[in-house]
Amino acid sequence: MKIESLSFKNINSLKGEHKVHFDESPLNSGGLFAIIGSTGSGKSSLLDAICLALYGRTPRISSVTKSKIEQDGSILTKYQKEAYAKVKFSCNFGTYEATWSISTNRNDKLRECEMDLWNVATETSFSEKKTEVLTEIERLIGLSYDQFVKSVLLSQGDFATLLQSNEKERSELLEKITNTSIYRSIGKKVYEKYMSLKSKILTQKTILDNLQDKLISKETERDFK
Repeated sequence: MKIESLSFKNINSLKGEHKVHFDESPLNSGGLFAIIGSTGSGKSSLLDAICLALYGRTPRISSVTKSKIEQDGSILTKYQKEAYAKVKFSCNFGTYEATWSISTNRNDKLRECEMDLWNVATETSFSEKKTEVLTEIERLIGLSYDQFVKSVLLSQGDFATLLQSNEKERSELLEKITNTSIYRSIGKKVYEKYMSLKSKILTQKTILDNLQDKLISKETERDFK
């Protein structure tokens, strides 16, 4: 999975519309790059926007709902009536745009959050149901939210999360990130083939041992005659 661009509007302290092109110069050719700025300038908001678009939640808020936004005044920039976060990404299944959004009605009351998954090639939406969209995005990316924030997107203060994961979790994450799970499957098939051949060899050896015992018995019987 590769993030190609990020678009968002009125997310936290970043008022207005913004777009980051990860697939254009200099970001697509510079290797590593840093997100820098003073406290409160919106560095973590960029990460929040990515997580919102893909998973409908953020590292700082485990459940982003209308009531949570109303209660805490989070996510939606103060005094604004709408917000969205959109991530365009490519994966083994094609190129897609995942969008999270929220807005107010005519009475200035917040509507429920919405999510959409747009197939760029076919120009179709996957589903109107948020739960189905979330499930499909996870399938396309190949990572759950917890795996995503432990490996692909490490939020501020969580850099050691992957390193602190147990051996099984690290193994699963690295397999999915590097797309090397196929080698585990190959190894499993090789082992199964080995055990099958080993079983056949043991069976043949048992048959040969029985034949040898019978031959020895016949020779011993002849010697006594």
